[in-house]
Amino acid sequence: MRTWRLPILALLLAATAACDGSKGERKTETPAAPQGAPAPPSPPPLQPTELVSLAWRPSNSDQNLQAFDLEVSGLDVLAVCHVPPGWTINATGAGAGVTVLKGQATVGAAFVSLDDMQDIAGLFLVRARPNETFAVEGEMTTGTYGGDQTEVLATPALLRREIVDRCPPPKG
Repeated sequence: MRTWRLPILALLLAATAACDGSKGERKTETPAAPQGAPAPPSPPPLQPTELVSLAWRPSNSDQNLQAFDLEVSGLDVLAVCHVPPGWTINATGAGAGVTVLKGQATVGAAFVSLDDMQDIAGLFLVRARPNETFAVEGEMTTGTYGGDQTEVLATPALLRREIVDRCPPPKG
């Protein structure tokens, strides 16, 4: 290698290092909006997340909850937090404006009675949709251990909502 190339190579490396160091000190400026132009809209704040429980209560010790089939609008279901033992629960259509919530006991022993009210607490994590009205339609199937069944029409009062950050830990 020729000796005159080493000083040139060293000079190039020093110049490159000096240029790289000055890049970190440059400040990027965002272009200012023209005077009189409206500022871009800020995104709407997120609604708080809420935990939804079924607020149904049996009228006596023989009555139980066997299933529910609800259409809910005005909120999005973010998660199914809890499934009662012996039940299946499905939440479909989240984000489409109407969410269908279906749940049912897979065997009669899994019906929710007065002694099992904690099983229908904390079922869903939801977020209200801004500028939409909360509504519930559908029905719940209740019955007695003697075999009678009754369809109960759903109302918004059927769902109890409380503000939370996340699903509660699993019940142990």
